[in-house]
Amino acid sequence: MRRTDLSLAWLVRFALAAALLLLAAGPVHAYVIYLKDGSSLDAREKYTVEGNTAIITLTNGSQARLPMAQIDVPRTQSGNASDFGSATVLRGPAPAPQPAATPRQATLAELGAQRRNQSLPPAPPHRAENAPVPTSNAAAAEAPKGGVIRTPAGNIDFLRTPRTQAARMQLATTVGELLRSHGVNNVGIYEGSQPGRLLLEVTANSEGAVFQAIAGAAQSLLDLEAKQPRAVDSLELFLATDHRQRAGQFLVTRERARELVSKQLDLTAFYLKYVEF
Repeated sequence: MRRTDLSLAWLVRFALAAALLLLAAGPVHAYVIYLKDGSSLDAREKYTVEGNTAIITLTNGSQARLPMAQIDVPRTQSGNASDFGSATVLRGPAPAPQPAATPRQATLAELGAQRRNQSLPPAPPHRAENAPVPTSNAAAAEAPKGGVIRTPAGNIDFLRTPRTQAARMQLATTVGELLRSHGVNNVGIYEGSQPGRLLLEVTANSEGAVFQAIAGAAQSLLDLEAKQPRAVDSLELFLATDHRQRAGQFLVTRERARELVSKQLDLTAFYLKYVEF
């Protein structure tokens, strides 16, 4: 009888030790952040909060900033119930007796509009009513003979460019698998505008989805380069909503991808520096 009691006590101690080891190991799965528009982001850990902004570390190590108003906090907390605790709040200094209003962080739409205005060519000078219309390179670009449609800033317009299915099916399959491994799921893969390029069309209905697509494309290009050197020179990334509204387009080269993945640029800085209009 005593031997049985000892064996039972040993089993209880073993189970407790195993449970403690599992708790110490931490969560195995990514921390999922649910947004109010119905989409979600996979993060390495819980987001931190600075003021009204959530700082999110994506699964590839890149950081994204989102307004807290876009995050479905109750659903995020309940969906990650196995990960104990809640978001870490970074407390700032004590407020002054009469604190100034905290400036609102610009949204991607506002930042994009500012970048678009900087990219557009200057308005033409005023022309007399009967004066002849001069022929310019910009005007010719709007109606090209070769069928390449360009934006007012002179970039290829991927919203209106015809799609051609990727010729190298195995390569397209590999790129799709890499993108999905980095959280980019709703993507079409097509031939790019030049040899050595692939065009990626990604559905992005929120700022978080835009950031996820940019970070995922950059990491996927570098992963592909490690597996199949020189298989693709660059990725043409076109982002649009479900209603075909532009969310941005980018040329992701290996050099630009390294800038982002090595954290020389954060996602917001990358967006402002390389978004095309």
